[in-house]
Amino acid sequence: MKRVCAYCRVSTEQDDQLNSLENQKRYFEEYINRNVEWQFCGLYVDEGISGTSVEKRVGFQQMVKDAENKKFDLLLTKEISRFARNTLDSIFYTRKLKGLGVGVFFMNDNISTLDADSELRLTIMSSIAQEESRKTSERVRWGQKRQMEKGFAFGFGVFGYDLKNGKLTVNENEAKTVRLIFDLYLSGMGSHVMRRELEGRGISAPNGGARWLNTAILRILKNEKYIGVLKQKKIITVDYLSHKRKVNYGEENFIIVENNHAPIISKEIFDRVQKMLEYRKNVGVEKSRYSSRYVWSGRVKCGYCDSAFQRRIDNRGTASPQAFWQCSEAVKYGKEKISSSGKKAGCNCRVVHERVLQDNFLAVLNSVIENKDQVVEELKKHVQNAISNNPDKSAEIREIGAGMEKIAAKKSKLIDLLVDGSITKAEFETTKSQYDKQLAVLSKQWATLKLDNKTAEDLTQKLANIEATIENLVRLKEFGDSICGEILHKVVIEGREKMSFYLTAGENTNPVFFEIPLSIQQSHQ
Repeated sequence: MKRVCAYCRVSTEQDDQLNSLENQKRYFEEYINRNVEWQFCGLYVDEGISGTSVEKRVGFQQMVKDAENKKFDLLLTKEISRFARNTLDSIFYTRKLKGLGVGVFFMNDNISTLDADSELRLTIMSSIAQEESRKTSERVRWGQKRQMEKGFAFGFGVFGYDLKNGKLTVNENEAKTVRLIFDLYLSGMGSHVMRRELEGRGISAPNGGARWLNTAILRILKNEKYIGVLKQKKIITVDYLSHKRKVNYGEENFIIVENNHAPIISKEIFDRVQKMLEYRKNVGVEKSRYSSRYVWSGRVKCGYCDSAFQRRIDNRGTASPQAFWQCSEAVKYGKEKISSSGKKAGCNCRVVHERVLQDNFLAVLNSVIENKDQVVEELKKHVQNAISNNPDKSAEIREIGAGMEKIAAKKSKLIDLLVDGSITKAEFETTKSQYDKQLAVLSKQWATLKLDNKTAEDLTQKLANIEATIENLVRLKEFGDSICGEILHKVVIEGREKMSFYLTAGENTNPVFFEIPLSIQQSHQ
């Protein structure tokens, strides 16, 4: 007597599909029991799981394991698409089962793997099922894209908002924390210091716990949803068969909807924070645990030994403490000296009072404004040189994209030829492999060019914004951390005689700097 079992699967968890699954269970049990030469050995079931991959199907994997343990001789399944929509999986697992002495009978397709011509018929039918799965995936993605364009938010909610039926609404309790994080960052706090501040105030993290992560703070600071912008397709599915997902680095266009929902912070504040984040990333401020508490941190450099300056407090002989900055080499080893081993240590660079830094920054800023025409021309010259080294590659990108579309069309036609019997299976596999290799090369070229071209696009935008950026700088009568944090790259100190300020203008690109040397009088010494 032949031991027989069955495999059932539905691809969604909708009620009508699950009802269909119950019907399948009853049908197979009755069908097997009606055959006097068969012994019913049970059912293997997967509910609400896609057929494009077998890796996550618990029932399917258990069936294969039981086959290896010789628990049944024949497997029944409704049709090939219920077994697998991946051609390679269909062939691999039917061969594996056949090697274990187990036949597979696809009832609706009338294919038994014990027949001589079964593999050819199975390959053709599996290819059709796989192609249908691809088309279904494209239809789903097309539908999702249309919904995204209308402002429907997919995925999970974001801290500060509640997500229901695709709509984001402000969660005011969480929104207060979001506003606080942006304010603290603009005040000069980095993510490490801010984490301790939030925990010290007893503010709950996005996961509901008491402990904040630096990465969670930075994600909040970079999230454009807080200004009412919905940006989707940040994560994309790169393979409809494996459902593998990855970060979108330009392989697909983002879908961006402006003014989609109520903002929590203003665009002005968000843009200022992005400039500060970009600056700190370039100079490595956010990588240091202690360097992001003050606006000058990481920006004051020694002109003699290139070490960073440290902030110190002087309480001697004054009613109120005086803040000053000193070369870290001098702090650690004192004045410059040569050890017995011949190694140099220490530094002779003098200290600079914080008030002197502030006053001279204001003087430099006003000098920029007074000579704005010269400054604008200098910046334009730097940016135009950068543009010449990063030419626009849009035409090349479009050409490669067109080539990828042609190969995709050829692959689709190739399946039709196989189904029609115009080519053999071997010819199909050989040609398909060639197309896949060509497509892989073009895809890599396309992605690389897209990334490279972003630099050219950013530089072009920066060139257009330079005059407006300089025009928007106003004469400041008092020092402000926020403006300093936005446009100051670094200050190089060379004793009492010279202080060189390096300023930057523009955003979303590597900064362009110009140097303004300034003789200083350290009246606060």
